[in-house]
Amino acid sequence: MSTADLATPPRSRPSGRRLLSGTTWLGLRQDRTPLLIAGSVLVLLCGWMVYLHSRIADQIAEWRLQGCTVVYFPAECEASRAITLDAHWGIAVMITGWLLVILPIAFGVFYAAPLLAREFETGTYALAWTQSVSRQRWLAARLGVPLLLTLVGSSLLAVVSTRFVHQVEGRFSIPGLYHWFSWMSRSASGPSLVVSCLLSVALGAAVGLVVRRVVASIVVTAVLTVAVRFAVDSGRYLLTPAREALASVRMAAPDAVGPMSVVQTGRVTTSSPLESHIVENGFLTRDGLRIPADSDWIGTLPDGTAVCPSDACQAHYDTIDRFYTLYHPPADEWMMHWTQTGLSMLATAALLVFCALWVRRVR
Repeated sequence: MSTADLATPPRSRPSGRRLLSGTTWLGLRQDRTPLLIAGSVLVLLCGWMVYLHSRIADQIAEWRLQGCTVVYFPAECEASRAITLDAHWGIAVMITGWLLVILPIAFGVFYAAPLLAREFETGTYALAWTQSVSRQRWLAARLGVPLLLTLVGSSLLAVVSTRFVHQVEGRFSIPGLYHWFSWMSRSASGPSLVVSCLLSVALGAAVGLVVRRVVASIVVTAVLTVAVRFAVDSGRYLLTPAREALASVRMAAPDAVGPMSVVQTGRVTTSSPLESHIVENGFLTRDGLRIPADSDWIGTLPDGTAVCPSDACQAHYDTIDRFYTLYHPPADEWMMHWTQTGLSMLATAALLVFCALWVRRVR
C-alpha cells in the first residue's frame, strides 16, 4: 500500500437510510410503528376484498344472478337464491363496507392527529428547530412522507374497493349499498376515497399543530373529520346540476277524494331512468308554481287521476297539470365522484397552506 493510498480516506458506501436523511429520516423512524400497523391493515383489507369479490362472483355465476338486484328484481330471477346470497355473505359485506368508510377517518384520528401534537407535547420540536432546521423544512419533513405513503396506499385501496363495491352494489339488503348514490357506495369507491384519506391526514396535522395535545387533538380531529366529510358530500350535489323529467297529470278534486285517505293504487311516473338518484318530486301548475311532494310515491285513483294529500295540492288542484322529478342519472356517478374529489383536494391544499403559515406563529 502506498503513502498516497494511506492519505486518501476510503469512500464509504452510502447506507440505505441516507436515502432519507435528517429530519425526514428521524420522523419516519418515529412513526414507523403506526405506519406498519396502517400498512398491515391496508394489505389485509385489500386481500380480504379480493377474496370476498371472488367468492361472490362465483356464487353469482353459479346461480345465474348476473342481472338480479334487491332493488329491481327481474322476473327471471329466483327470489330464494337472492335471499340465499344475502344470507351467505351479507354480514361480511356489511362489515367490509363499514371498514372502508371508517378507515380514512381512523387514519386521520389515530395517526395524523398525534403526528405533530406529540412533537409539541413532548417538546421535541424545539430540539429540531435549534439544529439549524427551519420551521417550514421541519413541517415539510414531518408531513411529506406520511402524505406520500397515504397517497400510494389509498390509491391501491381505491382500486380494489371500487371493484368490490361495484360487484356487491344492489345485490344485498344492506343500507348504504343499495344504489350507486348510497352513502357507503359513494364513500368507499373511486378517487374520492383517495382524497378522503389525504384530507384526513391534512386535517389531523392541522389540528395537532394548533391544539398541541395528543388526546385533545384526537377528539377534535374526530369531530371535524366527520363534519368536513358531510360538508364535502353535500357539496357534490350542490355543484352537480340535477336533471328534470315531466309527466302530464290530472288531479282529483278534493271533494271527489273525500278525506284524502284513499288507498294508493299506483304511482305517477316520469321518464327518469332506473337507478337514478331522485332529488325531488312534486307537482307543477300551469303558471309555474312548484309544489314539492313529501314522498316520491304519489298515488293514483282507479280512474287514473293523481292524488296529493297536502293542503297546497288541494288549493291548486285545478291548475296542476304536470308532475316533475329532479334526478341524477347513473351517468352522473363519476362526474359526482370527481366533484367530490376536487372539493376534497381544495380543502387538503387549504389545510396544508394553513399549517405552513401557522407554524411561523408557534412560540
